[in-house]
Order: sequence, then C-alpha cells, then structure tokens
Amino acid sequence: MDREYSWPEGHWDWPVHLPYRHGVKAAGQMIFIGGQVAMDADGNVLHKFDLPAQVRVAMENIKSVLAELGATMQDVVKINRWYVADGTVEGWQTAAEIMASYFTEPGPAATGIPLPALAYEGLMVEIEVIAMVDR
Repeated sequence: MDREYSWPEGHWDWPVHLPYRHGVKAAGQMIFIGGQVAMDADGNVLHKFDLPAQVRVAMENIKSVLAELGATMQDVVKINRWYVADGTVEGWQTAAEIMASYFTEPGPAATGIPLPALAYEGLMVEIEVIAMVDR
C-alpha cells in the first residue's frame, strides 16, 4: 500500500525524538493525524495550563499536517480529543466550541475524553483526526 508521511517544517517534537510522523496518508485516501499538542520543536509546552490557547495551537498543527498531505479541515471525518478537565461543563464547552469553529456544518464525528492529566506539566489537550480525500 502506498503511503505518504508528514512532518511540517518547524513542527513540534517530543522531548525524546521517536520514529513516528505527525501524519500518514494511506492508499491515497485515508489520512491519520497523530495526537497534536501545544509544544514547540524542542518539546516545550506552549501556553501552559491554558486550555483554549492550546486547543488553537493543536488545531493549527492539524491544519498544517493536513495541508502537507493535500487535505483540509473539511476532509476530516473523525476527531478525538483528550483534555485535562477542571471538573466543570464550561471547561469542556470552551474547548469544544473552539474545535468546532474549525469546521463547517455538519462537521466530523467527535469524541472528547476528560483526563486528570496529560504527559507533561501544563499540557491540557491532545487532538487527533482521521480524514478522507477523494484525490
């Protein structure tokens, strides 16, 4: 099966470099974007403890990976989000509304999973998507 890989110039990396790529396009149609976070190319958390700002960074990262693979946010069919919950509905709603602003109706299927913490201190959200293109 033919595959294309994506790692946009200047994109974030974990503090320990691993052999993964940010995105994979398989068979020319299916695109899988690994969990995107608010980190820089040196593995530093951006906007520590700021969920809305981190959602925006992660979504912009997703857009960059999709673009490198010839897709847009409108090609996304599934989105999964893991976020640090503050125990209120407002925390979930804020992140969900920011994410939703990147899509037009009807949008993709979506799942949001609250957690007590993510891998690094101050990291509040990780978002992955699956997209499908007809090109």
